[in-house]
Amino acid sequence: MRLLPLICAALFTVPAWAEDETFKYEVKLEANEPANDLLKRYLNIYKLQRKNRFTAELLQREVDAVPAAAQELLATEGYFDAKVDVQYREEGNTHRVYIKVDQGEQTLVTDTSVVLQGAVLDNADRYQELDRRFNRRGERLEQQAFRQSVWDDFKKRSLQLVQARQYPAAKLVSSEAVIHPERKAAEFDLLIDSGPAYVFGPYTIHGLSRYPEKLIANRIKITQGQDYSREALSDLQSEIQAMPQFGTALVDVELTSEPPFVAPIRIDVQEVPLHRVSGSVGFSTNTRFKSELAYRYHNLFDQGWVFDSSLRIEQLEQAAELAVLLPKNNSDWEHRVWGSYLAQDLQGLDSHLYKMGVSRGKKGDEIERVIDLQYQIENRQFADGSEEHPQSLTLNHIWTQRKLDNRNNPRNGYLVQAEMGGALKQLISDATFLRLFTRGAYYYRVGSDGQIVVQGSVGQTFSQSPQGITSDWLFRAGGSGSVRGYDYESLGVKSNGSTVGGQVIGTASFEYQHPVIKDWKAAMFVDYGGAGEKWSNMEKVMGVGVGARWKSPVGQIGADIAYGVDYEQYRFHFAMGLVF
Repeated sequence: MRLLPLICAALFTVPAWAEDETFKYEVKLEANEPANDLLKRYLNIYKLQRKNRFTAELLQREVDAVPAAAQELLATEGYFDAKVDVQYREEGNTHRVYIKVDQGEQTLVTDTSVVLQGAVLDNADRYQELDRRFNRRGERLEQQAFRQSVWDDFKKRSLQLVQARQYPAAKLVSSEAVIHPERKAAEFDLLIDSGPAYVFGPYTIHGLSRYPEKLIANRIKITQGQDYSREALSDLQSEIQAMPQFGTALVDVELTSEPPFVAPIRIDVQEVPLHRVSGSVGFSTNTRFKSELAYRYHNLFDQGWVFDSSLRIEQLEQAAELAVLLPKNNSDWEHRVWGSYLAQDLQGLDSHLYKMGVSRGKKGDEIERVIDLQYQIENRQFADGSEEHPQSLTLNHIWTQRKLDNRNNPRNGYLVQAEMGGALKQLISDATFLRLFTRGAYYYRVGSDGQIVVQGSVGQTFSQSPQGITSDWLFRAGGSGSVRGYDYESLGVKSNGSTVGGQVIGTASFEYQHPVIKDWKAAMFVDYGGAGEKWSNMEKVMGVGVGARWKSPVGQIGADIAYGVDYEQYRFHFAMGLVF
């Protein structure tokens, strides 16, 4: 029985370490920006507030360390004479730490100097070019605030500038940021040894087992004996990595320390499997529920040609396509031979379109061009049972420019696409026509996260009559990506009980997106326009509405409720980004 009091005491007595878990304290900081944000983010005394098993003794130790730690942090932002006062008080049952900061005057960069030595001194053109660029960069830095990040970036970029061409073995011999506290001035001094001048040597390719070596060899424009260039290596690496046969690519050189200073090129690739099968299911308010299956073979006839096939089934559209993509030639153009089938049942028009063609395309960083020659024949049936069977042999040129800060989720920039094409009745076509069409989008950031998006399109098919022209070369409007508040492709020319394509189109859209919570925005928009037989009798309608935008990993996804003012109707629209 004597054990019972001891057991009870052990069960109900709070141990010392458990008491420590309840120890809490507050930190009161009096400081201007940027000191306020910097110290709250990096001082240990803030981080330890989230820790358990803390004591007054440990807190006192941290309080004693605050002045030196705070001054060190502020020095990285150019405040070298900051004064930090810290007091620790027990006020009732509350432990409080008071930190008062006078950050003083910020130090400015007043002078920069980069001195070169090594073989570059014997290369007058390259030396003068580097000297000019160092001077321009120095002028941009002078009278700017000193920060540790600015100093680190200055060293890194200066060395990379020398290494970019001819001197890949350049190294930093000495670096010093001289601080003059009394003048609030900082001076940057670098000494860089260029090392020897290198030229490119032969290349070797590693990692190939499935695909022919000529796939890569035909893309190498670097010649032996050419001056070393980091940009040339980077361009080649990007070129290889963009090929569908390779998942990753690494292009670099092997530098020798003894003459002759020749840099052999080493290319390492990781191949993707020969076969690729993919599938997806989804929903679009334009064409309803959809499913898609695609198959790709990456080495047709052992030539590195790519065979593509796809099948897409939607409630209002069904499509199939077969294509062979040939590798790029030395002029950077790639060629594609293809055939496709598209069935649509929209607005009383039942259309079956068969196409085959040859395309020639070239992609740059911003600009993409496609020249397309195709033959197409269409079987279309109208709501009243009448039919047409137009055919055409067309030549089309498509020019696209994308100047965006981010391809998936643009905040600033624009997209523009212009098309020109047509057919001659004398060449396997039922009509002579010329089609001109352009569309674009402009993104403008408002504040920290708001955004304005302006979109528009205008086009005309010049012909005596739309008779004999396949639907691909005429225009309909309405739906997501066009004039919201109206059904998909419901705006056009009324003919035989159906809505068919007209010879003119003009649409415009203004949208404002406002941040709500992380990755989500609310949107308000106004759309206006239509499609018709000619400009004088084209029916122009307006749609207004609100929506939500989600910034997903693969691009912006939007859902809208729109009101078609002219038809007095509401429509729901769901779409993913703007793609062309």
